Amino acid sequence: MMNRKLQKGFMLLAIIAAALLAVSPAHAVDVGISGQINRAVMYVDDGSTAKWFFVDNENSSTRFRFTGSNDFENSWKVGIVWEVQMESNASNEVSMDEADTGSASFSDRKIEFWVSQTYGKLWVGQGDTASNSTSEVDLSGTTVTAYSSLGDIAGNFKFQNNGAGLGVTVAGSRSNFDGFSRQDRLRYYTPTFAGFTGSASVISESRWDAALRYAGDFGWGKLAAAAAYADYGTSSDTRDAIISSSASLLLPMGLNFTLSYAKRDQDNTDPYNIFGKVGYKFMEKHAASIQYGVTENLSAKDDKGESFSLAYVFSPWKSVEFYANYTVHMLDRDEGSDPDDINVGFFGGRVKF
Repeated sequence: MMNRKLQKGFMLLAIIAAALLAVSPAHAVDVGISGQINRAVMYVDDGSTAKWFFVDNENSSTRFRFTGSNDFENSWKVGIVWEVQMESNASNEVSMDEADTGSASFSDRKIEFWVSQTYGKLWVGQGDTASNSTSEVDLSGTTVTAYSSLGDIAGNFKFQNNGAGLGVTVAGSRSNFDGFSRQDRLRYYTPTFAGFTGSASVISESRWDAALRYAGDFGWGKLAAAAAYADYGTSSDTRDAIISSSASLLLPMGLNFTLSYAKRDQDNTDPYNIFGKVGYKFMEKHAASIQYGVTENLSAKDDKGESFSLAYVFSPWKSVEFYANYTVHMLDRDEGSDPDDINVGFFGGRVKF
């Protein structure tokens, strides 16, 4: 059934792409096709069992997209984005019980159009909300294998206590609370003023968010930062809002520092996350980093989910990256159990086209 859906999806995309490319630019936007393949080998030891897995890297999944834009009179510009994700054995879905998740999953990431003029840019459809990625600003050059979303690698593995599963997964005990991700929404971006850009979006069930971003080059270093507030509206009885933020500084010699803080206002728990990374970019093609993140009160009140990672990325050619990552996921509980650490080795490559 899934294979049939995949075949139909690909056929539809191919037909639409051919039609768009065949239309004269005088009557439609100029369309381009791009994407990436991102595959990895993952080794996981949960203290009781150890296995090898062959996965798609959820940090930056395999995907392809159609994009296009055109200039019109009076400074108007219109564009489209249609991005589709296709993963086989996503790194956040495999587990000790399911080393192979079966057929590839085919899902849409973005289906939107945008209109811009002197006063900003308006996006309509499914795509990034204003708050998306505000916990993930990172200039280290190692985000393809290590960044603040710590559950993207081995997120579905359960912590063990003397061989007995606790029912708590890596992803269930840590999060970077990165706003509302991608939704069907209406989003507006302001023009950039002195490096600052504002944005806001509205979503169904009275949800809304707003964000402020900054990017600047001071000569002595490059700085990027973001902060957002996301309101759950009427969509939840227990959750009120998310506050997310992050900043990254890259110095000319390649040394870089990244910090992120985010929290979710939620009845009885109010979970929050703190993340930090120190990285070094060297010899133009190399990047390495060490990072630590901790989420408190997510899987249960007073639970502490910690992750420690070492990462390396080698970019021998444009659009080609090879990477390696070693991560230890830890869980600290106050109820007497002492869960085993989950150790993860991660090796792979991303090729963009």
